[in-house]
Amino acid sequence: MRSEVLTSFPDTVSIQRVTRVSDKQGGFTLEWANAYQNVAARVIVNTGNESTDAAQQDQQIDATLTLAYDQSIEQTDRIVHSSGTYEIKFVDAGKTWAVSTRCQMRRI
Repeated sequence: MRSEVLTSFPDTVSIQRVTRVSDKQGGFTLEWANAYQNVAARVIVNTGNESTDAAQQDQQIDATLTLAYDQSIEQTDRIVHSSGTYEIKFVDAGKTWAVSTRCQMRRI
């Protein structure tokens, strides 16, 4: 089943991890770097909402990411896909007999 699921991944994504880098003044900045590149995946856009707050338009795109069952992914990671960069809201992993890992994401 796991090998069959891999054949249904038409997309590729990069998984980025954040590191804290000293700013040499007692603070730090956040830097994102690719932890994994060209990862086979499926990205499905679930919803899209637009809102206007303080004369600023905001578009929120929610999506589901499906990866191989053993792909390393953390809730603090970012996903870079041809449609944009996403933050992970939730990782649905660790199930018995898992054939894939799913993540709920929001485009940033």
